[in-house]
Amino acid sequence: MSNNYIERFLSEELRLVNKHVPYERRNLCELLKMEIPYIVLRDGSQHILDPRELRRLRDILAGDACRLQLPIVIEYIPGEREGIYVVRDEIGAKAIASVMNIGNPSTPLFLSRTHILELRRILRTTTTILLNPGNVN
Repeated sequence: MSNNYIERFLSEELRLVNKHVPYERRNLCELLKMEIPYIVLRDGSQHILDPRELRRLRDILAGDACRLQLPIVIEYIPGEREGIYVVRDEIGAKAIASVMNIGNPSTPLFLSRTHILELRRILRTTTTILLNPGNVN
């Protein structure tokens, strides 16, 4: 097999694994105005966002609320042990740090599997996890 074939195959597999990723993200203020807040996923389906989560994020972020793009994308980077989770978006990192009571958040924000389990319990519809087999940089 040629390397080109393998790369195309792996690229297609990664696309399938990440089909739940949004086609286009929307800002929090726009979503709050919608009767039924939703986003369109790459597979064409609609993902409904929980209005309670949206209001919670608005209250947490106050003046930065309209700058938050949803869902918050959390990259999972596999590793030899359990891998790491990374939030690269500054406003998303600020929101997650507040929800998780992480003092002095930085961007990118690195999270453990334990953080993710708790976070997904609290913000299930407003966060999404993207598989990124690349590196942390």
